[in-house]
Amino acid sequence: MRLLLPLFQMKARHLLPLLFLVLPLALKAQQGSVRRLDESNGFRGLRFGSPLTESLHLKLLQDKGDEKIYEREDEDLRVGQFSAARIHYKFYKDQFATVTIIVRGPEHVQKVLPMFEALYGPGRPDGFSYKWHGSLAALSCASLPNDQIILAMSSLPLAAQMQQAKAPVNTTKLKIKRK
Repeated sequence: MRLLLPLFQMKARHLLPLLFLVLPLALKAQQGSVRRLDESNGFRGLRFGSPLTESLHLKLLQDKGDEKIYEREDEDLRVGQFSAARIHYKFYKDQFATVTIIVRGPEHVQKVLPMFEALYGPGRPDGFSYKWHGSLAALSCASLPNDQIILAMSSLPLAAQMQQAKAPVNTTKLKIKRK
C-alpha cells in the first residue's frame, strides 16, 4: 500500500495541469455553441430547404411571388421557456427559408436572450440586436420598444438566393474620364 501512495501522488501532480487545460473547454461546451444552430438547421423539426406541403397545416398570410409567409393553424406558441405572440414561416420558391418569432410582454421577453445564449453561446451585439452566424443557419434577436423581441432564424443558402434575386439586373457602372 505504501508503494502505491507515492505513485498516486505523482500521477495527481501531473494530472492537475492537464485538468486546468481541459476544464475551460468542458465549460465552453456546456455553454452552448453556434454549431447547434447549424445542426438543427431549421425549427421544430422542419429543416431549412424542406418543401412546402399541405401536411404542415399552414395558412397563407402574405404572397410576394417566390416569397410566401405562413402561420401554422395549430401552432404551439411556447418556445422553450417563453411564449411567442406569433410565429411566421417564410418559404422561398416553396422551400422553408426563415422562421420569425414575435415575442411580447416583459415576462416572456426577459427569458429570450438567456435561452438562446445557453443554446448557442454569446451572440454578437449589433445595435439593438444580437446575432449568431453558423455556416448553414443564422439567428438574430432584435429588441424593440414596448417589451417586444423579434427573432429570425434563417437558412444562409436560401437567404443568399433571395438576396441575389432582389439584386438589380444588368446594372453597369459608368466610368467618367476626368481631364
